[in-house]
Amino acid sequence: MKNKLNLFLISCSGLFLVLACSNTSNITKPTTNTAIATTTNSTQDVAISEKPIIIKADALTKEYDENEIAADEKYKSKTLEISGKISNIAETLGKLTVQLEGHKQSGMNLLSVMCSFDESEKATISKLKKGQQTTLIGTGDGKTMGFYVGLNQCKIK
Repeated sequence: MKNKLNLFLISCSGLFLVLACSNTSNITKPTTNTAIATTTNSTQDVAISEKPIIIKADALTKEYDENEIAADEKYKSKTLEISGKISNIAETLGKLTVQLEGHKQSGMNLLSVMCSFDESEKATISKLKKGQQTTLIGTGDGKTMGFYVGLNQCKIK
């Protein structure tokens, strides 16, 4: 009986250790912006660290659906200017988010672009509406679990 209890405790400790070590997805990598230019829009200032890659949401999601590795090389950690139709506006996992419709995956649901905003953008986001066309600027974060293509540090253009 004592051996079974010891085995159980060792197994639980091992499982805890594996889970604790595997949860590194929330670690933020430091980024450096070597040149920051500020462009002025009639409603707000948008800081851009490089000339953005201009692409429509459905084209971006299609590229990720066709080849995630190639799309990451092209868009991940780059400044993107994305235009599309708003499909959702919410607070997701403590972050303010705006989703843009993407393309329909083969035999599956619509793949979307999810843009995460800082809390300071709340007033601007609250003026948006589902179905509205918009253009957002943010940093590409790649495809997440096949559900969406992410953008961080987004601003509304």
